[in-house]
Amino acid sequence: MTESIEWLRLLIIDHRSLEYIIVFFGALLGGELALFTLGFLAAQKILSIFPVFILSFLATYPSNILWFLLAQTDTVRKIVAHRYANTTISIISEAVNKISRGNHYIGLIFAKFLVGTPIILTMYVNKNRLSLKEFFIYETPAVLLSLLVIIPIGYLSGLGFSYLADIFNNLYAAIGFIIFIAIVVAVAQSWLKSKFTNIEN
Repeated sequence: MTESIEWLRLLIIDHRSLEYIIVFFGALLGGELALFTLGFLAAQKILSIFPVFILSFLATYPSNILWFLLAQTDTVRKIVAHRYANTTISIISEAVNKISRGNHYIGLIFAKFLVGTPIILTMYVNKNRLSLKEFFIYETPAVLLSLLVIIPIGYLSGLGFSYLADIFNNLYAAIGFIIFIAIVVAVAQSWLKSKFTNIEN
């Protein structure tokens, strides 16, 4: 993870004229890790936080449209209907439907923060037969909320990195802090996934 942050930092510094393009495609292709990294670099004054937020918001839609279109295919319908479909994903998808109680705003927000988000999102859209217009309406608040959570976590981690590096004059202590934050986020996602599985059972 630290290697990814350093690689992106050097890429932006060496190609300032392409800064916004790098941010857009980083958010488009890198998912949550890229959002975390962009927030981290904003705290290091390498990027401006406002363009990071706007470009990250815009970058989420091409991939979301792709997953929406995938959800409309016969292949996904067969997978969802098949009795040997991935049990955990099916259970989580059903749990999201039950908890949201037909409220697609809530359903897509929950789906956004679970492990395996694209798969769960695809199955949710397929099961509820959302149109593209409905998908955009319901998905937008979920996207905004995810950005308001993940980017600030990266930003605060960047501040903590600088603070620890200055206090301890030790780069390894600061790197350890970043790894700790990553572990906490991963554990939180896994816990949320297990809670959804237990709810369905």
